[in-house]
Amino acid sequence: MAVAGKTKKDVLLEFRTTEILEAARTVFSQKGFEGATIDAIALAAGVAKGTVYLYFPSKRDLFLASLREGVLALHAEVSERLAGADSCEGKLHAFIAGRFEYFSRNREFFRIYYTEFSHLIAGTANAQPEFQDLYEQQALLLETVLADGIAHGHMRSCDVPRTARMIYDLVRASLAQHILHDDAASPDAPVAALFDFVWKGIGTK
Repeated sequence: MAVAGKTKKDVLLEFRTTEILEAARTVFSQKGFEGATIDAIALAAGVAKGTVYLYFPSKRDLFLASLREGVLALHAEVSERLAGADSCEGKLHAFIAGRFEYFSRNREFFRIYYTEFSHLIAGTANAQPEFQDLYEQQALLLETVLADGIAHGHMRSCDVPRTARMIYDLVRASLAQHILHDDAASPDAPVAALFDFVWKGIGTK
């Protein structure tokens, strides 16, 4: 019988996949890709090793899936926050705050994202197009904000793609300081400091 358009098998599949991905994020964040094992992930998920392989053919497939899911969730959440802001200044703040708040709630995922994501793009040819596209989608959010701000006179004229990527990388570096070194701290202070720094550099008021 279908439930909300899904069969019981579909619901079980989604539930089991979520359990395995959550366990994988924990293990990958603690051990890194090389140190993580399917045995450890299966143990953390409370399933048999063979069950993991039913859903993900290899450790690499599981690693890519855990990255993909996290990045897509981040992108969707930040996009929603930007859509709810009514000014260029507000949208820039929403981009910074959205990323800080998402990663503050998902610290284990950030450790994977920070330590493995750029290496994966640079060093894994088969994965590069997809993850480069995910990176570009996030950078394009900033490009849209900057272009709109310049068009309406709220931001100084600049090389939009280059500036967007500079801000993106600055946010990522600031996140690393916050997540990896200020584990118990609220994101409010670093968000305010970073936004003030960026806005004073590109804003016109």
